[in-house]
This record gives sequence, C-alpha cells and structure tokens, in this order.
Amino acid sequence: MSKLLTLGIQSQEGQKRVQVPGTGKTEDLFKSIHKAFDLKSMDFTLFKDQRKSIEVVNSKVKTISSSGLKHGDRLFMFPKSKSDAVFKTPTEPAHTSSKTENGGTYTAPAAVKEDQIDIELQKQDGKISRGRDAVHCQHNANSQCVHCIPLDPFDESYLKEKQIKFLSFNSYLRKISAGISKGKFTPLKNLSCKVIHTSRCSHEPYPKGICSKCQPSAVTLNRQPWRHVDSIMFENSQIVDRFLQFWRESGAQRVGWLYGKYEHYPEVPLGIKAVVCAIYEPPQECTKDHIKILTDPKEELVEEIALGLGLRKVGWIFTDLVPAANGQVKNYRGVDTHFLSAQEIINAANFQNIHPNPCRATEEGYFGSKFVTVCVTGNKENEIHMEGYQVSNQSMALVKDNILVPTKDAPELAYIRESTDGNYVPDVFFMSKDEYGNEVKKLGRPLPVEYLLLDVPVSTPKEPQYTFPVPQERKLFPVENRLLESSIQDFNAFARYISQFRSAEFFDSVADFHVLLFLAALDIVPLRDFMGSLLESIKIGDREGAREWSYLDPWSNLQALVQASTMN
Repeated sequence: MSKLLTLGIQSQEGQKRVQVPGTGKTEDLFKSIHKAFDLKSMDFTLFKDQRKSIEVVNSKVKTISSSGLKHGDRLFMFPKSKSDAVFKTPTEPAHTSSKTENGGTYTAPAAVKEDQIDIELQKQDGKISRGRDAVHCQHNANSQCVHCIPLDPFDESYLKEKQIKFLSFNSYLRKISAGISKGKFTPLKNLSCKVIHTSRCSHEPYPKGICSKCQPSAVTLNRQPWRHVDSIMFENSQIVDRFLQFWRESGAQRVGWLYGKYEHYPEVPLGIKAVVCAIYEPPQECTKDHIKILTDPKEELVEEIALGLGLRKVGWIFTDLVPAANGQVKNYRGVDTHFLSAQEIINAANFQNIHPNPCRATEEGYFGSKFVTVCVTGNKENEIHMEGYQVSNQSMALVKDNILVPTKDAPELAYIRESTDGNYVPDVFFMSKDEYGNEVKKLGRPLPVEYLLLDVPVSTPKEPQYTFPVPQERKLFPVENRLLESSIQDFNAFARYISQFRSAEFFDSVADFHVLLFLAALDIVPLRDFMGSLLESIKIGDREGAREWSYLDPWSNLQALVQASTMN
C-alpha cells in the first residue's frame, strides 16, 4: 500500500491539509484540494513557493512523488484568474476574490519562510545607541549609565523626539515580546469576522445554528501603532514621470503595479522601505474619473521576468489628477475631505490580502502585508505630488470577510454590512468624541475611513539610483497596454527603438523592464527560454555578461529581422 503524504495547502484564506498517496497522480492532488476547500471549480494553480516560480502541474501522468513533493511540504494555491478591479465607483467593492471557510490545521510557524529583510532585521539587536552625555555621565569611557545606555527600538520618548508616528513592525514584535512574559499573553492573532463551525459546536452549521464557540466577537477598531513598511522610495524621478506621461497625453487616470524590493530603512528603528525600480501598467480601461483593471494574460510572464531580475510586486500606484489653470492640478484630498476614499481603501486591503506578510509569530504563518499604495494627486500648492499608504490589519480582515463596503455619496465614509439569514456580520465599533469631549463607542454604520488608514512617506533619493539606466537623448520604448498613438508597442516600434543604440551599448538598450517584457513575449523569435543569464546580468549590473549574451543565436536572429525591418 502506498504511503500517504500529508501536504499543507496555503490559500489566500488560510491553510488546510490534504493526504494523498505518493504514487498518485498530481491530478488526484488537485481533486483532493478541490474537495478540502469546497471550491466551485478547478480553476486554480499550485506552486512550491509563494513567488510562483516553481509550479506543480495538474497531470494525469506525473506522480506526486516524481514532482519532488515530500511528507510535510507546503504548497501555495492561487486562483488562475482574478475578478476585475474597479476604482472610484461608489456602488460596489472591487477585486473581490473567492472566499472559502477558514478552517483546518495550519503548519507550524517554524515552517514559514519569512522575507529576507525580516530575517536580517531579526538578527539585529535594534538598540538605539546614544553618545556620552557631557553633563550627566560621570563614569569612565567603558561604563554606561541611565543617560547613555542604548534605548529599545520602541522607546516612546525617542520616537516622539524624531517625530516617528508608527513603530516598525519588527520593533512592535520586540515590544510585545519584552518583559518577563516574553509575549506569552500578547500573541499575534489574525482577526476573523466569519462564523467558523468546529467540532466543538453541537448544532448544525450556520445559518441553521450558531453559538458562542463559532460566533465571531464584536470588533472595536483601534488605530494601529505599527506599519509593515516605513517608507516608499522610487529609485529615481523618471520612473514616475514615465508613468504620468499617459495622463499628460490623454487626460485619463492610470494605475500600475510597483516592482522593486524591500530594504532596511535606518531612519526608523528596525524599519523597512519599499524600493520601487519599475512600474508595470496592466490592461485597463480608464477615463478622467474611472479606472478598471482587466484580466492580464501576461501576468505570469511579468512575474517571471521580475523574479529573474530579483524584483517583486511591492505595491500599486494610481493617479487622481484634475487639471487646473497654468499647468497646475487641483487639490481636494486632505484632512477636511479624505486622503483615500472608502473604495480605494477596500482595493488596497484586497491587494494586501492577496500579498500577505509571512510571519512565524502567528499560527497561520502570515500577518498583515508589506504591499503599499501610492496615490498621485494634487497638493496644497496645486502641484503633482505622491502620497503613500497602507491599510490596517483590521481593515484587511473586514474586506477579506466581505463586510466592508463604500457609501454611495460620501468617499470619506465606509459602511459595515448588516447580517442576513445567510451571512452573519459581527458588530464593528469605533471610538469617537461627543460634543463634550468624552469618548463614546459608535457602530460603524457609517464608518470614517481614517480609522483604517496608515500614511507612509514617499520619496526619491538625493542621488538617483538606476536598476534600469535611462538612456540620455534617446527615445524610450513604448510602455505596454497604452491605447495611445504614441505608445504602440509592436515589432516596428521595437526596431526603431533598438536602432538608436550601437552594439557596444547593448546593456543600455535592453536594461528596461518594458523592453524585457516585450522580448520575452515575442513569437517571431522565441527568446523567453534563453533570457535567464541576461536577466541575471542586468540584475547585478554586469555589462560584459549582457554583451556576451547578445552574441548568442537568438539575439543575432532578432538583429537580422530588425535590420531588414529598418531597411524597408
């Protein structure tokens, strides 16, 4: 009898375990997952890693063991297609992913592979060093006193002095694990607003029955004291300028995915910054006041190229720009109106749920998200300006469980759904002050969105950085998915672009995220399977290695077609 393998299956809703024989086909694994999660279709994919680089294929021939799967392994499940996302429409929440009941047993936290930046920060003591106080320190140079001893990374007086509004997430972890209890009584726990029927419930599943064991508790919204990301940095201003060119030419709004990496941000103790290296613009419908993201047939290819370059999707960016006189833009976002609308917050929470933060400190293996939101709008000086945000973990839970919706006519207000016969919704409260200055608890119908939002500073460095060099005095390659006369991306456009460069400038000609995507998608000369070493050379800035790649047959064949195209 074939030995049964127990595999953990991580989805956007949590994890369940399935048992399958090692000699069984991978098709049987997919069927077991379909049954375990009670899915409506087989329209999902499996990967061995969260970045979707090693896929487990659904096959009637390939066995589970031959796919390299072992007892105790964890797989990541993703839907093949996502719902269309609609922005700035006040009538319905956007980009709602399919939901399954959150049950089953999760893998042990030790099995979670955390982000490299978190692993690096966990090795640091995080202490804030202080110099010797000339007045109060009376000891010798090898000693310390209360006036010069290093501070904890969560020290309130230091954060207040430096005007740091939020703890970094790793500082927050140090804070709750400090003291004698070592965090025993303050564990991290993901909020759930769903009815979860378990074996402890003696009644039939909801809606036929409900009890205190399966009924979610009422929620009181708190202002989150930490951020998962403490700064957003675009490597150079040209990244955003290129993105904004669409709005300048068309007057229509635009949305894009931010690709980059997470690095240490020393301005905040144990801080993390999202470094943006490129913006990818997915297929979308856009007008002056409306954006709708469409299904992207090249989504897998984009992720593959980004992974080869050492990049990942770190956030999203969208414009909300209204022209004013003299080349300026109008300002209508702020403390007196709203920073992000309820619909935009729901979109942000949805994206954060799709990109959870791996965390060993929770039973589920994830907590919150590092995915950031950038809004390009007008500031008080009527200049184009970027504002960065994340939404709170509580906000993510409200959206994940589909109980937070926008109001129709007030962008600054959201609304908590009411319970129905088929959907139980717990009460959600927020604290407000009455006319006498006393704090009172109010039901979130409606709910001011400020309770869900965390601002994150956005900047560019004084010394620009270039993962993708910007060629001087050359026309840039058209950006994908732009329905503009000036941005048609076809072979003739590529031939005109590449003809601007000498062979010695090969690195500069192809070190462009949009060019690399175009090359990988080419049918006329298949390059995708040969691009690994080229991507690695661009990743590490190896100009000579990239030029050696250009001597290979696939590129030589493409060059011949380019030359023939430009001669006609």
